[in-house]
Amino acid sequence: MAKYNVHGGHNPAGRTACGATGLLNESKEDRKIVKALIKYLKKGGATVYNCTVDNGKSQGDVLVKICAKCNARSVKQDFSVHLNSGRNDKKGDKKVGGFEVWAYSWDTSKKAVANRCRKKMKALGFTDRGLKTSKDLYYLKHTKAPAMLFEICFVDDKDDYLLYKSIGADKIGKALAEAILNKTIKTSTASKVIGNIKAGAKVKIKAGAVYGGISKGKKVPTVYLGKKYTVTKVCKNNGQQEALIKQLNSWVPTKYLIIV
Repeated sequence: MAKYNVHGGHNPAGRTACGATGLLNESKEDRKIVKALIKYLKKGGATVYNCTVDNGKSQGDVLVKICAKCNARSVKQDFSVHLNSGRNDKKGDKKVGGFEVWAYSWDTSKKAVANRCRKKMKALGFTDRGLKTSKDLYYLKHTKAPAMLFEICFVDDKDDYLLYKSIGADKIGKALAEAILNKTIKTSTASKVIGNIKAGAKVKIKAGAVYGGISKGKKVPTVYLGKKYTVTKVCKNNGQQEALIKQLNSWVPTKYLIIV
């Protein structure tokens, strides 16, 4: 059984040495992705250790503590999850900044994993920014196991923000886990759809969703995807089961909803 270390970069949001902020908050989102990545790696049969640090006194202290956690165990690979910054495109230019993978150096084994990750993320819609090499990043220099750093997307790019929100951290975590393990990870999502949705349920709207009710057939804007909503009422409308979403005051067919 393969063993892995996974962590979210930086201190928690709002503390010293926290991650980049913009339309997205790096320290908040990287931890969501890490949670999903660990969940799906475990579903795929791996043993996973969360090496995220929440009590760093400075940027250097965070890095030292992360590496200490990583090096405390013998694992196959280490993975660090980050969100990038620097595009400064908060209005949107119709171009997604995208995903990249960093390593101290690239051997055949690391390249194989990283390239599968790039392929999975590209399939989700993220621009492929390729493989990057750094001899300076502390984490990549000081881990015993082969290490990679994922830059998921840009916090200060509107196109990245909209795509990220439409997909959600859970789906990104699953895609990366499948790439790392090189296998499809089966989930029971289907059993949570439709039949189990009742008034009061917490749900997310899936990509490709359209409204029901009087707005039947109108596409749900991507800005509303991937967020958590509350179901007010469920009934049969337009020949299909639909749920009234409290925050949107709109009906959405339950086939487009996932319980969270």
